[in-house]
Amino acid sequence: MKVFAHRGFSGQYPENTILAFDKAHELGVDGFELDVQLTKDGKIVVFHDQFLERTTNGLGRLAQYALQELKQYDAGQGEHIPTLAELLKAYYLGPQLMIELKYHSARNYQPLVDALVKLLKQFKLKYAPVFCSFNWPALVYLRCQSRNINIAVLHKHKPFLRVLKMAKLVKACAISTPLNEVSSRKVELARIAGLNMYVWTVNSKKQATLCRHLGVFGVISNFPDEVRP
Repeated sequence: MKVFAHRGFSGQYPENTILAFDKAHELGVDGFELDVQLTKDGKIVVFHDQFLERTTNGLGRLAQYALQELKQYDAGQGEHIPTLAELLKAYYLGPQLMIELKYHSARNYQPLVDALVKLLKQFKLKYAPVFCSFNWPALVYLRCQSRNINIAVLHKHKPFLRVLKMAKLVKACAISTPLNEVSSRKVELARIAGLNMYVWTVNSKKQATLCRHLGVFGVISNFPDEVRP
């Protein structure tokens, strides 16, 4: 069972920072899970929330700032908000990345998808990233832009047959399911459909053992040191 570090080693280090990813890499994780969104000037940054307050000393919506303005803020322990390009440059040899497209209040998903497709062409990555989002129309648009890109359908509180239908529509390789919704039946249905099952957020040995018993392909964890075999 693969282990992906959720926003890096976010259980102990500032989430979605180079430090958190470096510390996860030192553990030998199989991959990083991270979130991306656009700045005011169209740069792709690695950041989860709509607002800056929870994880930085900045104020307001991230999308209202240009990249250079965001770089002045402390994201924890002296770290700054990284760009996706910085992360790709540091980790083009691996591990694999699971990249969640964040939109928050933005209705237009095309600019972020277009920027991602353009940026990926600049890097020769050893392991092809997996892209996911709660915004399913964005996944449909992403598939239209690339036949070969890996897509995982991210879902919560959705009928599972509807999830499977969307996975088929976007030719997904996987489904990303919350821990409290996983079951042996869902794992089996995903397997029959030719889909890997990722489960989030798995933060204890007990939870990891359950996922392993169910045949889950990979888990996403804030504490990858706790859930590795």
